[in-house]
Amino acid sequence: MSQIDWEEGRRLYLKGKSPLEISKQLKCNKSSVCRKVKSQGWERAETVLASVARGVVPSQESGELVKVDRESSASNVKARIQDDVAAVLDALEAICPADLGLGQLATRERVAGDVAKRAASVFDIEEREKPVVNIAVLSQLPEQVVG
Repeated sequence: MSQIDWEEGRRLYLKGKSPLEISKQLKCNKSSVCRKVKSQGWERAETVLASVARGVVPSQESGELVKVDRESSASNVKARIQDDVAAVLDALEAICPADLGLGQLATRERVAGDVAKRAASVFDIEEREKPVVNIAVLSQLPEQVVG
């Protein structure tokens, strides 16, 4: 029996796919998908957003909806973003830049820059603006200006 990609299943579930559609794509039983949904507490994005808008979120321990205040919500969001940032950084580190083509390398660097910006703004760790001079721009400037 082949290994089931449950991360892909979770992504499909978040996108709104039914357990039947997911089971067909993952080549497993619908009941396996339903058990995984229940045991891991998968939720669709619109359900989570609606709960947050009402000021309640699923408890990490029990999965039951609990009322939260603004500070704990902010802390929860920061923790989730921190986990996301860590996962992206692990994935980026696993890719050897020498093995990538120029387009792929540019994408990798853009992703790394976006993650750094998001982490910096969320965790207030960004360095203040420093003047940056682009070498490509400097090379286009004339050698001298005639006055």
